[in-house]
Amino acid sequence: MDNRRDNPLRDLIAFLIAAVACPVAVFGGSNLGCVGQGFNASCAMAAVFISPLMLIAAGVLAGLVTRGWTGLLIVLLGVLAGMVSILVLSFGVGKVVPLDPISGVIATVWFAVPMMIGYAIGRVVWGLFATRT
Repeated sequence: MDNRRDNPLRDLIAFLIAAVACPVAVFGGSNLGCVGQGFNASCAMAAVFISPLMLIAAGVLAGLVTRGWTGLLIVLLGVLAGMVSILVLSFGVGKVVPLDPISGVIATVWFAVPMMIGYAIGRVVWGLFATRT
C-alpha cells in the first residue's frame, strides 16, 4: 500500500476542507452565534468569535491531511474558492454581499489568517506524532 504523504488525493481533500470551511464559518457561525437569541447586535458579536474558531479547526484538519509549501498553497487556493462560493451562495439566498475590491481583500485576509494558523497547528501536531514512530 502506498502511504506517501504527497498524494494528490490528500491535496484535494485539503482543498475541499478549506473551500467548504469558509461558507460554513459564515453561515454556520452566524447561526451558532444566534442560537436562542434571534438575530441582533450581540448575536453578531458572538458570530465574530465563533467563525475564526471554526476556521482554525478546519485549518488543523487540512494541516493533518496535507503537508509542505504545496499543501499551504492548496489551502490558500481553497480559501479563495470558499470566498467565491460565499459570494455565489449569497446571491442564491438573496442576501447579496456588498462587493468592492477592498472589502474583498479584507475578508479574504480575515478568513485566511485563522486557516493558516490552524494549518500550522496541524503541521506541528503531525510532526510531534511523527517523531514517536
